[in-house]
Amino acid sequence: WFVISVLFVFLLIGFLFNTLLNLLRKEGLLKKTIDEKIKQVFNTEDQFRNVWNSSKDGLLLSTDGGKIIAANPSLAKLVSLPIKEIEKGLITNLFTDPEFYPSKRSIILPAIANEENKGITFEFSMPLRDGMREIELYVARLKSDHAGNPLILSVFRDVTAEKAFEKGLQEAKDKAEEANKLKSNFLSNISHEIRTPLNGILGSTENIILQRQDDSNLISQLEIIQESGERLLSTINSILDLSKIEAKKLEVVYKESNINDFLATILLPLKGLAIKKGLLLSVKYETQPLKGLIDQRYFEMIVNNLVGNAIKYSEKGIISITLNGSGEKITLTVTDQGIGMSQDFQQILFKPFEQESKGNNRNYEGTGLGLAITKNLVDILGGSIRVESQKEEGTKVIVILPLGKK
Repeated sequence: WFVISVLFVFLLIGFLFNTLLNLLRKEGLLKKTIDEKIKQVFNTEDQFRNVWNSSKDGLLLSTDGGKIIAANPSLAKLVSLPIKEIEKGLITNLFTDPEFYPSKRSIILPAIANEENKGITFEFSMPLRDGMREIELYVARLKSDHAGNPLILSVFRDVTAEKAFEKGLQEAKDKAEEANKLKSNFLSNISHEIRTPLNGILGSTENIILQRQDDSNLISQLEIIQESGERLLSTINSILDLSKIEAKKLEVVYKESNINDFLATILLPLKGLAIKKGLLLSVKYETQPLKGLIDQRYFEMIVNNLVGNAIKYSEKGIISITLNGSGEKITLTVTDQGIGMSQDFQQILFKPFEQESKGNNRNYEGTGLGLAITKNLVDILGGSIRVESQKEEGTKVIVILPLGKK
C-alpha cells in the first residue's frame, strides 16, 4: 500500500504539472492573439486617423440632436473655426444663420431614418462662418451610438468653384447662342436688302441685252455686269441659306414626289453649265420607279451644291450622277474627274468658308459654303455624307437620305 500510495502521489503531481503546462501554453497563445488583435485595432485606428485628418472634404461626427463629437482639419478650415472650439459646440454654431441648421435638419433626418450606413447626398447653399458656400453634403447614419444617441457622419464638399465655373460656362453658352442668333438675323436681313436691288439690276441688264442686240460693245459690257451680278447673287444666297440653317429657320417639309423626275428637273440648268465647259453630265436612275416623301427644297439644294461643285472643279471628262432607292432611304452619288482634294483638306472640307485654293491667286472663285450647307442639310434630314477623293484623280460624293414617313 505504501508503494501504491507513493505512485499515486507521483501520478497526481505529474497530472497537475501537465495541466499547469497546458494552462501556461494556452495563456501564451491567448496573450499572443490579444496582442495581435490590439495591433490590428491600432493599425485600423491609425488608418482611420490618417484618412480623417488628410481628407480634403470636411468630416463631421455628430449625434442626431446636433451635438458635435469630432471634426477634421478640413472642416475647421472650411468654417474658419478651431477644431477644439467646433467639438465643444453644436452644428448650429457652424452657420451665421441660426435658423439654417434646424430648417435643413427637418429634411435630412427623415431622409436617412431608414437608411442605416447608406448615405444620402444633398446640395445646399450654406451660410458658413467663412461666408456663403455651395456645399455637396453627404449624410449617413452609423450603427454605433454615443451615450445612447445615434451617430451621424456628415461629409462637406465645397463645390463653390465648380458651380461658379458651370454657371460661367452656361452664361458663355447663352451669350454665344444669342450672338450667333443676332449674327444669323443680321446676315438674313442684310442679304435680303442686297438681294432685292441686285435682282432689279440683273433683270434690267438682261432686258437691255435683249433690246440692244445690235450693239456688241454694250452687250459685252452688260454680260460682264450680268455675270458678276449672278456671282454676287449666288454668294448672297449661300450666306443667307447658311444663316437660316444656323438659326434653325429652315423647316423640313416632306412631300410625296416622283424623285427620279424631280432630279431630272433640277439637273436641266446644270446640264447647260456642263456643256458650256465641255463636260458630259451622265445620269443613271437605278430604281424605277422611285417615289417617296422628300423635302424638295433640301434635296434641290443638296443636288445643286454637289453637281455645281463637280462642274466648277472639272475641266474635262464625265460627271456621273446615280440615284438609287433601297428600303426607306435613297442614295445619291456624284462622281467627277476633276482636280480632286488632298487628304489634309478633306479633314476640314465641311467647315464654312474653307477652300483648298486660297488667296488672290486662287484658280476657282467661291465662298466655300457649298459643302458646309450640304452637310448641315444632310444632318438635319438624318442622313449621311461621305467624300472619296484624291488629288488630280477626281471626287466621289455619296449622300444617303432617309425617306419621310406618312
